[in-house]
Amino acid sequence: MDLRNLENSIEFNDEQLTKRIIFSNEQILSFVLNLKRGQTLPIHKHENSSVVLNVLKGKAELKINDEVQKIQRGSAALANGKDEFGIPLVEEDLSLFVSISPRPNNTKYAQEIG
Repeated sequence: MDLRNLENSIEFNDEQLTKRIIFSNEQILSFVLNLKRGQTLPIHKHENSSVVLNVLKGKAELKINDEVQKIQRGSAALANGKDEFGIPLVEEDLSLFVSISPRPNNTKYAQEIG
C-alpha cells in the first residue's frame, strides 16, 4: 500500500499555479493542482487519456469543449482524451485532485510546477 496525505500538496504561489505529483506510473498520473483566485488553466488536451478531477477546496469555472460549468468543493468532472478543457476563472483559491489514465506519453505532464 502506498498512502499519501493530499493536504501536504495544497500550497499556493502568487506567481503561478502549483502542481504536486501524488502518484506516477505507467497506468496513472495523479496530482494536486492549486490555483489562486485570478489564475487560469489554459485550454488543452491529454492525448488519449481520460482525466478525472475532484475539487478539494475553492470555486471556479471549468470549461470542457464548449460547455462551462461552475465547480466547487465536492464537484467531480471527467474529460476524455479528445476533449479540450481548462479553467478560465478561479473565484476562490482552488485545489484539485487530478487523475489521468493512462499516464500520457509526454513527460511534461508528470512534472511538478511552482
